[in-house]
Amino acid sequence: MPNDPLLPTPPSWKPLDLTAYLNGAHKPLRPSIMARTDGRCLLYAGMVHAFNGESESCKSMTAQAETARQVMSGNRCVYIDFESDAASVIARLLMLGASPEDIKDNLDYIRPDVDPVSFADENSEWQQLLRNKYTLAVIDGVTEAFAVFGVKSIDNDEVTAWGRKVPRQIAARTGAAVVVVDHVTKSAEGRGRFAIGAQAKMSYLTGAAYMVEIISPVGVGMIGKVALRVGKDRPGQVRPMSGEWRKSDRTQEAAIVTIDSTIANRILFTVDPPQRKSDGNSLPVELMEAISKCVEESATPPSFRKINQLVSGKDETKRAAISLLEADGYLSIITGARNAHEHHLIKPFRAEPSTELIAA
Repeated sequence: MPNDPLLPTPPSWKPLDLTAYLNGAHKPLRPSIMARTDGRCLLYAGMVHAFNGESESCKSMTAQAETARQVMSGNRCVYIDFESDAASVIARLLMLGASPEDIKDNLDYIRPDVDPVSFADENSEWQQLLRNKYTLAVIDGVTEAFAVFGVKSIDNDEVTAWGRKVPRQIAARTGAAVVVVDHVTKSAEGRGRFAIGAQAKMSYLTGAAYMVEIISPVGVGMIGKVALRVGKDRPGQVRPMSGEWRKSDRTQEAAIVTIDSTIANRILFTVDPPQRKSDGNSLPVELMEAISKCVEESATPPSFRKINQLVSGKDETKRAAISLLEADGYLSIITGARNAHEHHLIKPFRAEPSTELIAA
């Protein structure tokens, strides 16, 4: 349950009650928003996510389509738009099937042009936003948002502070699954899983980060397809239900979005499970679990050499599994004595064979 900003909250430096973690009562958070056609979901309530993609990759369209689905279901949403305008967004939501009543009753549309703490009336509206309860919150146009807040996009400290101040606050206070929509670098080489600018953009995400890639063109009179590839999954519940792993950027296909614009003034939107193979590399979830257990059971943080001795499998696959564990916040790797890479446990990783997806 999100905190009410009008009520006192416990100090963040107060030791946490760990009873639920120790007695097994704690259950991992599972995604519950943005359902695929198989019923499995891509977004976590109360967490911050990213849709990253090139210009015209349909990342905003995807966020708007999910907004339309939510308001049509009677769930309240907020769309914070730094890039477009109300006329364009509302027209798109109507074409996606939302009625004027759905939008009026269930959507707050905001087009900010100042940092809310700069003026009393703006701050009052910001505080009101944080008092609301939302299912989905979209922040469209991170680069433009940085300009409004005076954040340098290449400054990791400023980016981290913004991430804590804005999307994390919205997620924590309103309970929404927050989606930030951002651009990637124009050059595909070396792009990896990251949005343009500071690497800290990945660090403030608490849910999943998706690369949005065009499979087939999207346009009026066409049926286009877009892939959502998971590049970060901090709670760890999306990767096991995703497709094969792509070595080049350590992403997996989590969903195929179909955007059907063949009917005049209408857009049909579906989110399907992965159906196409990448380069034949299956995600090593069992190996990831074995490495996690190895680190958990070691008296001291083990080096790769030690892990290599205790865990069976190919060296290359083990290194890839460790890389994924580090990327998703399960392990941290610290250079120790004699330049050995020590593997420190942040939280255990467990594979869930029952949720694995076999790509068609």
